[in-house]
Amino acid sequence: MAEIPLRSYLHEIEKHIESGRTDQAISHSRYLLQVYPKCVDAYRLLGKSYLESQRYTDAGDIFQRVLSAVPDDFVSQVGMSIIREDEGNLDEAIWHMERAFEVQPSNNAIQEELRRLYAKRDNVEPPKIRLTRGALARLYYKGELYQQAISEIRSALAENSSRHDLQALLADIYIKINQRVEAADTALEVLRHLPNCMIAIKVMIQVLAGADREEELKNYRLRLAQLDPYTAFTSPETPNVEDVQDNAVRLEKLDWKPDQAAADADTPAWAASLGVDLADLAPSTESTLPDWLDDLSAPTEAAETPEATSSAFAFGEIAAASATQAEAAQPKVEEDIPDWLREAGWQSSAAEGMTRELHPRRRGEREPAR
Repeated sequence: MAEIPLRSYLHEIEKHIESGRTDQAISHSRYLLQVYPKCVDAYRLLGKSYLESQRYTDAGDIFQRVLSAVPDDFVSQVGMSIIREDEGNLDEAIWHMERAFEVQPSNNAIQEELRRLYAKRDNVEPPKIRLTRGALARLYYKGELYQQAISEIRSALAENSSRHDLQALLADIYIKINQRVEAADTALEVLRHLPNCMIAIKVMIQVLAGADREEELKNYRLRLAQLDPYTAFTSPETPNVEDVQDNAVRLEKLDWKPDQAAADADTPAWAASLGVDLADLAPSTESTLPDWLDDLSAPTEAAETPEATSSAFAFGEIAAASATQAEAAQPKVEEDIPDWLREAGWQSSAAEGMTRELHPRRRGEREPAR
C-alpha cells in the first residue's frame, strides 16, 4: 500500500462523498479509525458517509460522538437535525439546526431550513429567524468583544446550564483575556462531562504551559494528539496546527476493492471491526450521550426543545452554502461596538435584552429529499 499524508487522505474521502462514492468513503474512514482510533476528522467523514447512504442510525451514533469532542461541530449538528426529522422528532431536529445556526448565522441555507422546520411545527413560516444568545455570543467572540460574549454566555447558561458547548467557548475566552483561573475552572467543568472536548483540552494545555506540572501537560497533549494527530507536531515556532506540514502525519492507504462495501454493509456491530471502544470517545457518564445532547427537553431560546418524517433538506446543500457564506457577519448592537459590526445588515428586534433578529433571503427550490 502506498503512503499518503493524513490530510490528503481525509480530502480524498471528502471527494468520494461529494461524488456519491459512499461505499469507498465508509471503507476508507473505517480504515483510518483502525490506525487513529479517536481521529475526529475521520469520525466526521464516516458520519457524513453514513448520512449520504441513508444509514441514519449509524450516522447518528457517529455524529453524537463527534459532538462529544467538538460540541459546536457544524456538520454534526446539521446531520443530527436531518436524522431527528427523519425519525419524526421535529423538536430535536429544530434544536440541532438552531445550534448549527449559532455557528453560522449568516448561512442562508441554514436560515431557510430553520424557517421550513418552524413552519412544519407551527404551521406558519416565520418572517425572521431570531438570533439566540449563543449566536450572539459567538459573533461577539469573532469580533473580539469578549466581555459582551461572556455576558451573553452567562445569561444563556443561566437559562440552560447543560450547554457545554457554550461553557467550552467561555473557557476559551477566559484564556484569551488571561483569566487563567477562570479558564481552568471552566475547562475542567466541561471535561467532567465531555472528557474529549478539544477546546477544553486546548485551554488546559495553555493553562499548564510554563507551570511546573509537566506530567499533566504531557497527558493533555497526548489526549489532544489522539483526537487530531497533527497537534503532536505543534511547537513554539509552529503553534497553529494548520501550519504543521501535511507530511508530518503519514500512513499507508487502503487498497480498496468493491467487495469491501458488502463486508461493511453486513457488519451491524461495525465498531467491533475497528478494534475501538467507542465509549472512549463518549463522555464518562451513565448516559452514552453528553447530558447537553441527552437532555434536549431543557428549554433553550428560540425553540427550546425541540416531530417529522423524512427530511426535505439536502445535506450537500449545507456544505455548498457553508463554503460560500461569510461566517464573519456581525449583529447590529448598541453604541459599544465598532462601525464594522454595524454594517453587517442585522436589524434590531423588539425582543428584550440583547436578542436580535435576522432577516434571511429566500432561496430557490429545495433539492428533493435523499
